[in-house]
Amino acid sequence: MNEFVRKKVILDTDVFNEADDQFALTYLLKNQDIFSIQAITISPFKHSKYEKTVAESIKDSYDEACIIYDLLHIKDKSNIYKGATDYITNGYNENNEAVDKIVEVANKNNITYILAISGLTNIALAIQKCPGIISKIKVIWLGSNFLFGKNQDSNFKRDVKSVEIVLESKVNLTIIPCSPISSNLLVSIYEIEAKLRGKNEICDFLYQRFKYRAFGIEERWPLWDIAVIAYLKNETWFNTMKVSCPYINKDNTFLFTKNRHPIKFIHYLNANFILDDLFACLLK
Repeated sequence: MNEFVRKKVILDTDVFNEADDQFALTYLLKNQDIFSIQAITISPFKHSKYEKTVAESIKDSYDEACIIYDLLHIKDKSNIYKGATDYITNGYNENNEAVDKIVEVANKNNITYILAISGLTNIALAIQKCPGIISKIKVIWLGSNFLFGKNQDSNFKRDVKSVEIVLESKVNLTIIPCSPISSNLLVSIYEIEAKLRGKNEICDFLYQRFKYRAFGIEERWPLWDIAVIAYLKNETWFNTMKVSCPYINKDNTFLFTKNRHPIKFIHYLNANFILDDLFACLLK
């Protein structure tokens, strides 16, 4: 596929966070006939199993992305950029190379797709720094627990202020809820072992990451993050709905509205089609 028809994308990721992030980055890199990857921007994370600081998560994720590049024999790592070392909710408002790159890429392209598989910190900071990019980007975000109930997923609650900034910006936004939508992308260690182990270097790496980072070796576990890449690759695997942009209540639930700007929510995905395509790409 020629360069001019490839979709220009930025992947914003906390790639060291769990086991699915590495699958998502690899899935993207394996589809460069469809995607023109403008940048990989590293976003912060922190959870109970990660004993280091939020700032240290940036280095670990950057290093993890470099490992994946090496395993795929991609020598040039100059398009990987380190992002925010804390959350806007905590008062962070510093410049960083990821935010600068988001602004630069958005300004030079007609449309850039930002694939967000972490919190929205870097993206919110970029919008605040240069509001003019709003008309030049489309954000596809893995976050929230759909429209009902309390939003407990880490991508939402770790930096609620960044979610508010992005919602209020009127940017073109598609949300893929973690649960109960992308949570349907369930696989077990036995499936991962049967499909990937021994097939190639990157497959062995992903098998090992899944084996040691999934929550329990006996249970099925979702590859949440791959949903964002799959949606941009083939929207027919998904069903969407437009809603008036909600507000966020103090308890992280959504407050419904009627006459605000529209955003899109994914309310169904075909897990079989997506997982089949993922494994086919990994085995190339």
